[in-house]
Order: sequence, then structure tokens, then C-alpha cells
Amino acid sequence: MAACAVVIASTAFLPSITGYGTNLFQLVALGAWSIVAALTAGLYADLHHPVVWMVAAVLNLSLFAVPAIGVGLVTRKRWPLVGASIVTAWLVFYLASLFLLFPATDGP
Repeated sequence: MAACAVVIASTAFLPSITGYGTNLFQLVALGAWSIVAALTAGLYADLHHPVVWMVAAVLNLSLFAVPAIGVGLVTRKRWPLVGASIVTAWLVFYLASLFLLFPATDGP
């Protein structure tokens, strides 16, 4: 649960990314914009950034939580410490991928 809270909190820093960001950043940010644009209109998504960032928070959490919950469910009874370590390592890698690793140089 703490790792999920960290991922949701990291969404608050996404608007401060300049340039093209990373591949995962583009997946989250542009994916959220496209979801909002598909449900409403492109102009609405362009003008209502808080809605787009709320959808980005849900998308960001979903991309992180699917593997994390899978690991947690598989390891919670036999190896709880190993499972917690794997989820922590996944959190560090996910956040590094969101902000530092795999820069997107080709643009959106």
C-alpha cells in the first residue's frame, strides 16, 4: 500500500517534466490525454489539465500495481520478506523508468 501511495504521489511531479521525458512518462501522460480526449473531445483534454492528470494518476497506479499485486499475491504466504523486497525493487525501477531511464528522443 505504501508503494502505491508513492506512485500516486509521483504523479504530482509529472507536469514539471520538460522536453519529451521518458517512454513511460509518454505512455502515462499521453495515454491519459488520449483517454480523456476519447471520452470527451480533444479540445476539452487540451483545456482541462487537472482532469488529464487525475486520469494519469489512475493510469500510473494501474501500470505499477498490476505486477506489484501479482508478486504480492504469489509471495505473501511463503516468502513475505522476499515479496516485499521484490515490490520495493519494482517501485525503484518503475520510478526510475518514469523519470530517468529510457529517454524518449523521438517525440510524441
